[in-house]
Amino acid sequence: MSKLTINIDGKEVQAKSGDTILETALAAGKYIPHLCYCPGLKPEALCRLCLVEMADGELITSCRVPVVRGMVIKTKSPAIDRAVRPTVELLIKYHHERCAGCPASGHCELQTVMSHLKIDRKRVRRLRPPPAKRPIDVMNRCFDYDPNRCILCGICIRTCEAIHGESLLYYIGRGHETKVAFYGDEKKCETCLKCVERCPVGTLLAKNLIEAK
Repeated sequence: MSKLTINIDGKEVQAKSGDTILETALAAGKYIPHLCYCPGLKPEALCRLCLVEMADGELITSCRVPVVRGMVIKTKSPAIDRAVRPTVELLIKYHHERCAGCPASGHCELQTVMSHLKIDRKRVRRLRPPPAKRPIDVMNRCFDYDPNRCILCGICIRTCEAIHGESLLYYIGRGHETKVAFYGDEKKCETCLKCVERCPVGTLLAKNLIEAK
């Protein structure tokens, strides 16, 4: 791939032709909020958090737009904040109550986004009481699924599809009742569990396979 130069937040950054804006920014140590992006998977722009502002003021999802020589972008602006902050606040409001005790705490992508945007979680919680806690799905013998932590990023579904040709994980339900469900051959999970490994917020929890048999 050929090299080219783009401008990110007033600084010249080297990029590879074919890479996206998000990939280029992250490689250069410039963080852009994201939840549904995962290296190796086709970007879907589901979370709508990786917005950047172009020189003409247009907001675009950086995970799906390839870099172009001479491109000038901003990763922070009032317009970006107005578009992204409400989405993150809604995610926090309907996310599970506490980070303490969560297996993903400390390496949770939602925590990283919250810190980057300096969001006051307590203030967001006061806007509306959290919904009733939903039961953890323990039907799969290889992993449990906690719908209270799920942000519906789709990484688990896309990972399963990329590895096995078709996903054994699916969305079911509508609105706030939407969740991920498993239908398929559990034997494929025993030697994989990439969905658990890639989950950005600790929604999928691996079981002890020996005890589960």
